[in-house]
Amino acid sequence: MLAAYFATLVWQIIWHGLLPPPLGAGNAWLTLIACIPLLIPVTGLVRMNYNSMIWAGLLLLLYFAIGIMEAWSNPPQRLPALVQVALAIFYLFAFRKRNQSTP
Repeated sequence: MLAAYFATLVWQIIWHGLLPPPLGAGNAWLTLIACIPLLIPVTGLVRMNYNSMIWAGLLLLLYFAIGIMEAWSNPPQRLPALVQVALAIFYLFAFRKRNQSTP
C-alpha cells in the first residue's frame, strides 16, 4: 500500500518533470503542483495512521480522475496517464485488502 502511494508520488515527478513532450510536460512548476497534495498525508501514512490512509485514498481518487481524463482527451499522454490510473487503483485495492485482514 505504501509502495503504491510513493510510486504515485515518484510517477508525478517522472511524468511531469522528466519525460519530454509529448509523453510529459517537462515543466518544473507542474511537477511541484502535482506533488504538493501527495506530500500532505505522508507522515501519517508512514505511521500507518488510519485517517491518513483514508485521506490518501481520497487524494488518489483525484489523481485517478485526472489520469482518466488525460488518457481520454490527450492521446500522446495516454500511456503515462494509464500508469497513474493503475497506481491509484493498486493503492485502493491494497488498502481494502489490509483493512479486511485486520480483525
